[in-house]
Amino acid sequence: MDRENSAYENSQKHIGNSTNCRFQFAHWQFFNDKDELWNTQTHSVSKLEPQVARLLTLLITQQGQVITKDMLNNQLWPDTIVEANSLYQLLTKLRKELQDSAKNPLYIKTIPKKGYMFLPEVSLIDTPERTISKVTHANAMGPLPVHAKSTLANQLQLLFTKKRCWALTLSASACFSAIAFFSSTPDDFATPHYEREDITYELGVEFNVTAHAQHDLLAYIEQFNVLKITDKAGQYQKTRQFDTRIAHPTWHPNKKQLAYWQYQGDKCILHISDEQAETVHSSEPIPCHLIRPPVWQSDNELVLTIIEKADYSAYLYRIKQQQLVKIPLPKAKNEKYVGAIRAWEDQIYYLITDIEHRSRLVSLDGKVHMTWNFPVWLFNFDPDKQSIVSNDDSAHHNLVGKLRNGQTYPVFATSQGMFSNLSIDQSGDIYTAAETWQVNIRDQDNLPIFSSSSNDFLPVTNNLGETVFMSRRTGQCEIYLHSNNQLKQLSFHKGHELVNFLAWDPQLSKILSNRDKNLVLYDREDVIVSFDSQHDSMPRQFGWLDQHSIWSSDSQFVHTFNLDGNLLSKTKFTSDFLIFDTEQQNWIVLQDDTLYLSKSLANFERHKQWLLKLPENAIHMIKNPRLVNGELYWQSTWSKTDIIWKLPLSAPDMLTKIKQEPLIWHYDITPDGALRVAKMESVEADIKRITPRPSSS
Repeated sequence: MDRENSAYENSQKHIGNSTNCRFQFAHWQFFNDKDELWNTQTHSVSKLEPQVARLLTLLITQQGQVITKDMLNNQLWPDTIVEANSLYQLLTKLRKELQDSAKNPLYIKTIPKKGYMFLPEVSLIDTPERTISKVTHANAMGPLPVHAKSTLANQLQLLFTKKRCWALTLSASACFSAIAFFSSTPDDFATPHYEREDITYELGVEFNVTAHAQHDLLAYIEQFNVLKITDKAGQYQKTRQFDTRIAHPTWHPNKKQLAYWQYQGDKCILHISDEQAETVHSSEPIPCHLIRPPVWQSDNELVLTIIEKADYSAYLYRIKQQQLVKIPLPKAKNEKYVGAIRAWEDQIYYLITDIEHRSRLVSLDGKVHMTWNFPVWLFNFDPDKQSIVSNDDSAHHNLVGKLRNGQTYPVFATSQGMFSNLSIDQSGDIYTAAETWQVNIRDQDNLPIFSSSSNDFLPVTNNLGETVFMSRRTGQCEIYLHSNNQLKQLSFHKGHELVNFLAWDPQLSKILSNRDKNLVLYDREDVIVSFDSQHDSMPRQFGWLDQHSIWSSDSQFVHTFNLDGNLLSKTKFTSDFLIFDTEQQNWIVLQDDTLYLSKSLANFERHKQWLLKLPENAIHMIKNPRLVNGELYWQSTWSKTDIIWKLPLSAPDMLTKIKQEPLIWHYDITPDGALRVAKMESVEADIKRITPRPSSS
């Protein structure tokens, strides 16, 4: 099996301490832990696309040396067939950010028929503080010494020779701020070093791995609907295929029993099987939108996390009785329950995230056992170290461990792809699914104009052919505008507030969006105004009434505002699907399974006009309504498969299913009515083992 040490083991120990994750060249400073490029002359910052930032990291760490196109392609898109111009597009974007010229380069020189060379001298900046005054005066270390360049080159070459260079980025461990971790570690806790190896490495998608705590057993999902049970070396024992998607297998802590979910229409079924993948129990179908891994509380009881619409709920499920009991969680109304784990003393603990995006792990009595000052979404218990392993707060969601006394330690760093789940056995071996993908927005010639490894991507094109879109890498959402073959970043947001909608105004001069509960207006340059939506929760529906007023809904109340953010009206109106036709001045409303038109929401019952009764698979998890040229589009999900629908309002009997496949996030409609789908492309997911080994003395 391919084996790779953690990024900490491969860190640049000869070039300063391990907090170095910032580079200085000319009047530029590059923070590759945040994908940020600072111009110290103008005191401005650009948030780079993740792939552009990786390209700059590769060039910097090979300063003065020629890097071939093949080497760059292999590092930027490992094991992926990419279009011929993908690298050229990234270089063009990077040169534009650096204000560099291909003909008379100051920074990136093209070496004909060979590759590229980064020209300026590079210095390392050791500045833990994140203030611009510190950054702009930190150029005191001088150019990289020769031995440092040699070390970097050797390490890069070592990574090049790996069969799968998934944990790319030479300075990834530096960006982990390891000194902060080591200095806070108790004297009696030996910080482990981790090495990584592949359990699966074939092309395809393997994910949702679970390792048995005591026995030599793994289980994972392959290609969305195949359950595989293997030993911990990945040798196949049993395979079972289902007709719909399955998810989140979880071994019993002692017995050779496996719990997992199956999506079935608008419901989910909990299955229990033995180590031969033979079913020993199946629940009755449970209404659900999404689910998280089940947690074994006892031989007969599991804690289930079920998401219905925007509501995350915990339930106790009794197998023999097929009984489902809702668990009263110790959280405030505006806080979010994330999931549960079995941890210390074999008790169940619940993860809660508050309105400020801080997370805490609590028991049912409300006692807080661990806290994080950032949102945690990936987490599990390490029985060997009695710690919680989770995502960190970096742009790439590396893995960190935290002890019950609050002390932290690094586990594994990556800047490419993302860990999507964790399972840890009693020896402390971590099994994880590592997923990589590409997301593209394409132009009329089907060429990518923006490529990213975002894990959410929302494009909206207007009738001028301009596309505004949101790209989210982990918890950080940014807004971009593609217009006249140029890409411009409109937002530079540093927090975890989410963006879940975008809409052009009727005159195509402004853009409406949100940041959690706030509504935000943009023009083609910047933010115009941001104000509180005055909803109790994040708005789920939105739009323009006319050129001078907007509306938003949290599915319970509809608020209207002028463009200064003044509340004009508040109407109680319950609907999960609502859109306003600015041309016809009609509301389009879904109630139960029926679409209606109405001139008024306040007097809806009197004004409503029946339009169409929709089938079940068209309304489950309904979202993203768009009205383009008199045609209504939206998304739904059925058996965890995404569907895009089209309905001409002038011919409501002509409902059409225009796209159906998994992994669709959002969609876009071009001015000529063509469908663009924002989805994962070149998806690759493999099972990895991250093994602790004693620190060398």
